[in-house]
Formats: sequence, C-alpha cells, structure tokens
Amino acid sequence: MTVVLDSRADFTLENIRRVAMGGEGISFSIGATAAMTSARAAFMAYLDADRSRFIYGTTSGAGQRAQEVVAPEKQRQHARDMGQAPSGAGFGADDVPGRVVRMIIFARLANYIEGHAKARPIEAERIASMLERPLPRLPLAGQLGAGEILPLFHVMSALPDGDVEEGEPMARINGSPVSAALVSDAAITARNRLALAVKVFALSIEAYGAPLAPYDAALIRHTANPFEKRALKGLRKWLVKASKAGRLAHQAPVSWRILPTVLAAAEEAVSVLEETAGISLRSVTDNPVYVLPDREHPMGRVISTGGYHNAQATPAIDTMNARFADLCTLCDRHTMKLHSADHLPPNLARPGAQSWGTVLLSFIQVGYGEQARHAARRTFMPPSEGGGIGGQNDVASATMFAYEKHLKSTVCLESALALLAVSASQALWARDIKPAPALREFVDVIRQHVAPFEKRSGRHFGDELHALQRHFADISID
Repeated sequence: MTVVLDSRADFTLENIRRVAMGGEGISFSIGATAAMTSARAAFMAYLDADRSRFIYGTTSGAGQRAQEVVAPEKQRQHARDMGQAPSGAGFGADDVPGRVVRMIIFARLANYIEGHAKARPIEAERIASMLERPLPRLPLAGQLGAGEILPLFHVMSALPDGDVEEGEPMARINGSPVSAALVSDAAITARNRLALAVKVFALSIEAYGAPLAPYDAALIRHTANPFEKRALKGLRKWLVKASKAGRLAHQAPVSWRILPTVLAAAEEAVSVLEETAGISLRSVTDNPVYVLPDREHPMGRVISTGGYHNAQATPAIDTMNARFADLCTLCDRHTMKLHSADHLPPNLARPGAQSWGTVLLSFIQVGYGEQARHAARRTFMPPSEGGGIGGQNDVASATMFAYEKHLKSTVCLESALALLAVSASQALWARDIKPAPALREFVDVIRQHVAPFEKRSGRHFGDELHALQRHFADISID
C-alpha cells in the first residue's frame, strides 16, 4: 500500500501511522506535482528578478553567516555546496525508534506538497524514496539546538545523490518536521497506552472486589467533563456483567474511586497531543518560507520566520508525561493494597492466600513510580549560542529532550501496568474467581506471560514481567 499525497490536508495522524507503523510508502498526485512545479517556476522568477535581495540561505549565508552576501554569479554553486550530504554530530547508545525516523521523513514533505519549499518535485521524490532505503541512525542525545537542523542532518544524510539548485538545501534541513513527528508518535502510542491502562485498572477493580458504584452509568450524566465521561465509559466497557458478590461492603480506597477523574486528565492530555500533532503536521514551518503567488504578489514572496520552533509540542508531551506518572502512582497504590493485610475479602497477604512472594511486586512499583515522576519534570526552553557569542542561535528547541523523557515515561507506565496486572491476576487466582467476562481473555494473556504462583520455586519472574512489559509495548505501537 502507498499513501498518496495531494495537499497538506493529507498530513494526518492516520496517514503518518500508516507510513510509520504500517511500513507504507509515499507517492504524489498529479495535482501535487503540478503545484510544486508551478511554485518552483514562480520562485525562480522571483529570484531572477532581483538576485541582490535578501533570501536567507540562497542569496546569503546560513546560520551565523546570515549577514554574508552571496554574489549572484555564485548562488548556484552556493546551493550545490550547501546541498552536499550533511552528517549529524549527535552520538550515544540510544536512538530514536525507526518508526519515528519514518515519521520525520513523512512530516518533512508537508512544506513541499503545495510548493512552499520552493523546490522541484524531484526533491520531494528523493525524500519520499528514503522510506524504501535503510533508515539512517538518529541518536536521541545531542540534538538540542536552534531549530531542528541537528537531527535533520542525521536524517537527510540518507538522501540519494542528485543535483540541487537555489533555495532547495534550506528546505531539507529547516522547519520543524522533527517536532511534528515526535508529537505524532507520542499521540498515537499514548492513545493505545491509555486504552491498555483502562483495561488493567478495570481488572484491578475486579481483583480488589471494589464496589462498582464509582463507575455507575448515572455518573456519566452527572459530570460536565467530556473526558470523564469517556473514562467512565471506558471502564464500564470492561465491567459489563461483573459479579456483585464478594465485593467490599464499604467504599474502596481513594485510588480506586478517583480512577474516572485521573483517567479523564490522561484522556485530556492525549486529546491535546492529538490536536497538537494534527496542527504540526499540516503547518508550513520553513525558514525562509515561500508564500505562494497571489494577485498582489504574482511571483510570491520569501519571508524569514521562526516556524522551525514548535513551541506547542514540548508542553503537550510534558503534560502526557505527568499524567503517566499519575497513573504509575495509582498502579503502585493498587498493587500495595492488593498485598495489604487489612483488606477484606481475603487477599494476597492474609493467612492462607497464595501470594508466594508476589508482595515483591509492590516494592518494585516504587522504583518505576519514582522514575516516572523524574521524567515528568517540566521542560523549559534552553539557551543556545552555537557558532560564537553574539550569534543568531540564542534559543534552542527542546522537543527532542521532552520526547527522550517521554520514552522513559512509557517504559515506566508499561512496567507499572505489568506489575499491577500480574498482582490482579494472582489475586483472582488466589480467590478462585473470574473477572467480568470482557476481561477473561486479557487475564489469559497475562497468565501466558506470567503464570499464577502455585508454590515457591526458583522461577525468575523478573524475566517473565519483562516479557509482559514488552508485550504491552508492542500493543502500544500496533
């Protein structure tokens, strides 16, 4: 299958998911090719009309050399020199996932598709062809700078060879396609992780024997918060026909009763991610940007902008990280309570209950919760002055840093959910009861990875828990 791009309206979360997770390629419609060809001709007319006017990176140097003038007769060679394959300088053991590199390639084309990149169609085709080639390595560390040229150097190093003309080199490495890709990946995978969290917490409700009243359908009509309505519906989906026998006669601890509101906050954070991703994918972010011809400007215009700095992506990712940390806290509380000796009906810590050492799971939860809270710390704009004191690059874009913390947050949440899921599975097994029908297949999956503990043995259930966490990770990027 191939994603056909016709306009910026085609830069959607669904299409980027098809390219990144589905492994699909990209092709361009006849209309898109015509638009790029027309815009390129108009830009060249604009350039040829006055090659002494300032056009960043075309009639001038770039970066700290923006004040340097490139003579008209040297502008073609200047473009060729700038178009030589860049090499990234970031390094480290951890890389951006390959699916995200594919997302960056997809997002890069938003500036091209309607002609704003002032580039020939062959340039867009070269970028799209990178999806059919071995992907370049993009290290996570060392990618903070003014704009996104540092990570784009790594990605564009895999461009196939070919001639390059005036105005085209800057279109390859400027703009904010990296931020668009990172926030898109966070949005797609966070939606899946949240759905998994709702299922695990529903299982915990069943394992603890918590009263069902806090999830009553009447509360859906009671709340004015649309995200809380969604959270309640999500929990209720898994609790259909749940048995009322054997439940607590009094209210459950706070960590069970606040599930709808805490999950609502997470739902809202995912919604913000999705909205931010959609806007970022469709936006023209090049510097300089080519404004297409109109009646007043028949050859168009070239304007220097700050579009390469996506100021919305970082706080959106930060907020999701914070909500993941909250969910890890609830996982910790639930796991501890399932092993608490004062719980009625009988649980994993009471005499006769078959925990067989699973109380260790509540200890392990503490570590993942602390790591999640550390990763959820707010990301601020860092300073940057690459190239010398007094230069132009005096503020850096921090999206990559926020995303690096997000990857840590996701592992913490997946691990916390795995620990709670196994605790709930063991509690159900120890009480010899079945959860609500909709959750029974899920319990089988959990037990395929971590079987109930029937006796003390030499099982190294750390490896089993890791396998379950990896299974949860695979679900999230499906």
